[in-house]
Amino acid sequence: WTRETKFPHSVWAAGRGLIALLLPNFDVVDNLWLEPCSWEGIGCTKITKARNEGSMYGNAESRSYLEKKLVFCFGSHIAAQLLLPFGEENFLSASELKQAQEIATRMVIQYGWGPDDSPAIYYSTNAVTALSMGNNHEFEMAAKVEKIYDLAYEKAREMLKKNRQVLEKIVEELLEFEILTGKDLDRILNENGGLREKEPFSLLHVDYKEPLSRSFLDEGSASGTTFLDVAA
Repeated sequence: WTRETKFPHSVWAAGRGLIALLLPNFDVVDNLWLEPCSWEGIGCTKITKARNEGSMYGNAESRSYLEKKLVFCFGSHIAAQLLLPFGEENFLSASELKQAQEIATRMVIQYGWGPDDSPAIYYSTNAVTALSMGNNHEFEMAAKVEKIYDLAYEKAREMLKKNRQVLEKIVEELLEFEILTGKDLDRILNENGGLREKEPFSLLHVDYKEPLSRSFLDEGSASGTTFLDVAA
């Protein structure tokens, strides 16, 4: 459990913790810590889900919350891109990237919350399968899913690049002390000029350049149809 072994786990935990801290009215970061006795050592985070981001329907999550959650999924992945040595990949973020795909798909197909703010809903929880309107239509829906996924990626990257000094300091202290509380993270953020996001928070305001997740739409509409099956 050397410093070298701890480093990618610290980056993973710091990325998750910082992105949650920067998002307005989002989940509360309780602790980040490194656990040397679990497997070969692992980074851990305790983040309490926000209670004020539901809707009038009780357990349902608001669009605003889902957009923030989608951005949150990229925190550890982008932290690894920024801080790990060139060419070194951090597979610790794989499950979070998969969750991001699922959230983006659900937002577009089930709730009709696409990047163009279309109100249409293409999937219902009591339906046997997602509504099929031909490969071209499903490819269009997959393109919307891809775009909202990429908008969230761009937003998360922008947030962490602006706060890179804070991110590096969190990693440094996590490597040294192996546990940080929410108060510790607030202190680090304030001492290093951290910039939190403000409300209203929306992915529709993100500067969109070009697709980053080309694997979703490799060639033709067949892959788009496959991707949309996640919703079903």
